[in-house]
Amino acid sequence: MPKVVIIQTEVKHYRLPFFTGLYTALQQDGIDLRVLYSNSHPVPSLRKDCFDLLPHIGRRVPGYWFLKRFIYQPIWKEIFQADLVITGSELKYIINPVLLLMSALKLKRIAFWGLGPNRHPTRSALAEFVKKPFFNRVDWWFAYTDSIAEYLCSEGMPRERITNVQNATDSGELKRLIEGIADHEMREAKIALTGSASTRIGLYCGMLQKIKAIPLLIQAARLVKQKCPDFHLVIIGNGPERQWLEEAIAGELWIHYLGSKFGRESALYYKMADVFMLAGTAGLAVVDSFAAGLPLLVTALPTHPPEISYVIDGKNGRVASHDAVSFASVIIETLSDPGMMERLRMGANESSARYTIEAMIENYRTGIKRCLATYGYSPTLTISEVPAPETTFR
Repeated sequence: MPKVVIIQTEVKHYRLPFFTGLYTALQQDGIDLRVLYSNSHPVPSLRKDCFDLLPHIGRRVPGYWFLKRFIYQPIWKEIFQADLVITGSELKYIINPVLLLMSALKLKRIAFWGLGPNRHPTRSALAEFVKKPFFNRVDWWFAYTDSIAEYLCSEGMPRERITNVQNATDSGELKRLIEGIADHEMREAKIALTGSASTRIGLYCGMLQKIKAIPLLIQAARLVKQKCPDFHLVIIGNGPERQWLEEAIAGELWIHYLGSKFGRESALYYKMADVFMLAGTAGLAVVDSFAAGLPLLVTALPTHPPEISYVIDGKNGRVASHDAVSFASVIIETLSDPGMMERLRMGANESSARYTIEAMIENYRTGIKRCLATYGYSPTLTISEVPAPETTFR
């Protein structure tokens, strides 16, 4: 049975259904998957959103952080036993240079999984310069989105060795939770929170850190409140900006900071919201917004993660300039136009049907099978027997 190892620094809560589903799918193909992960970096750990996988799927391994940027994971036994090793493309993985050497010497098949170029505002230009030449030195790429697949192809990675996994969360579960909440329950909760069943609600659910531009979100919300007296802002999440947020909104009873919420409790606020508001970088929150059928209102940034490519201005969301006045203007225009609201809701629902965890699992599964078959690691699979999915970049 071919063995596949996926290396992660930690397992976020939104990855649990993905790894569970991928493990089950690969077992049906006669492929054994193991996910190896460690403790969170000290700063992300403040969000308390990391979990453990079931022991037959993954295992927590020691992780030693150096200079708060690099992690060493002593997992050599598992690497040598694997037929395919999938790791992140980030420089933080100290073992990656050795893995690349093993790939070059044809001792091991190595794949990258991720977003390719780092667009994070605090990224190091030197780090990006160093890692870029290695993008096409691996045996396979599992790209987050089609835009990343296109970028990798332009950098010299053969297109037949790139799989667009179509990065997503378990939006189906969120959708089911929302549908399971009765309208009267939502109305009662809305009245209890805001004092009225007719309140217009903007929702933010995500990390509380600088890249999410929480101050800009608050500034824009205040401008909206001036024009729309029945507007309320609901904020869900945790992170290093929490203290600043709590102090900034003290006394503003129409801004509701609720801390971290998961499962049905989180779904309740998605159901009562009218729009989803993202002032900063837009990652997988895009998929959750679509699952809830919410118009997604974002600002234009060069630092957006690749999932921003899912947002089509005027169809499933709106894109404003990255300033409070422009963002507030787009929010007000959207909330004040019933026709636009309905059109954006329909677009969000259509996008939700496309960007699903099931599609991501199937794309990833097919990519693994194609990779193994290409390099002859599975006698039961041949490349001609494993068709590329529609979402695989080619």
